[in-house]
Amino acid sequence: MLSIGVFGSSLLREGSAAYEEALEVGREIGRRGGRVVCGGYGGIMEAACRGAAETGGASLGVLLQGRGEGNRWLAERAREPDLPSRLRRLRDESEAWIFLPRGLGTMLEIVFIAESIVKGDTPARPFVLLSNFWRPAVETALAEASNPQGRVRFRSCLVFSESPAAAVAAAVRSSAP
Repeated sequence: MLSIGVFGSSLLREGSAAYEEALEVGREIGRRGGRVVCGGYGGIMEAACRGAAETGGASLGVLLQGRGEGNRWLAERAREPDLPSRLRRLRDESEAWIFLPRGLGTMLEIVFIAESIVKGDTPARPFVLLSNFWRPAVETALAEASNPQGRVRFRSCLVFSESPAAAVAAAVRSSAP
């Protein structure tokens, strides 16, 4: 089963365009028999888990200990003691990552995973950004990468996508052996 990390703002609510996009990302992952890996709380995370659940897919929420049970659509919950452990778990449980617009936490996840690829702490895997919202941040990250080989490695797995279906297709296509 292919595990795809889905990242985005926890503040977005049902009915918003971004929530609907995340719902469709989750549905696409579920239709392909995959598993959503996310932070497990509300907003984008809830929508992606809900979409996966509606299509028979699975989900894993990586929660912080003592910070709640997560959203009702989670199929599985894992708990980590602190933010660095949670970031590593989110990175390592996923064979591809999809980032939706917005969220300070999302920005942190983008930078952490990008730096992990640049430094060689994790293999280059599909790093998909839905829309151009994060393009300036990612271009800055590439420009600031001190390891030229790592910069090339990161650029090789970077995909910008304009639709939920295309984002999941890029994650799945690029993850195939």
